[in-house]
Amino acid sequence: MDHFIALDRLERVEAMKGAFLSSIQTKNLTIAYTDMKAGVEVPLHQHVEEAVDIILQGVLEMQVGDRTDTLSPGMISVVPSNIPHKARAITDCKVATVLYPRR
Repeated sequence: MDHFIALDRLERVEAMKGAFLSSIQTKNLTIAYTDMKAGVEVPLHQHVEEAVDIILQGVLEMQVGDRTDTLSPGMISVVPSNIPHKARAITDCKVATVLYPRR
């Protein structure tokens, strides 16, 4: 594994229409970088991994459990294991997500 990685050199896949995903794996973590166009909605879902979403650019509406908030750059959402959550890009967004354990 390379210790220094340029985001623009990672492989990007269109995870859903208008949402492009790049990721790296370490021994214990998955770090995902998502670039979403305004209007993209990630449907309600849950997973065993804990997730921390860091808003880098744009405005993202996020629901975690029964709470919904609007996040802007510099804000973080914490999603515990197996808690339903969903997101909607209010504007074009860039989000970094750390998942533990790795996916």
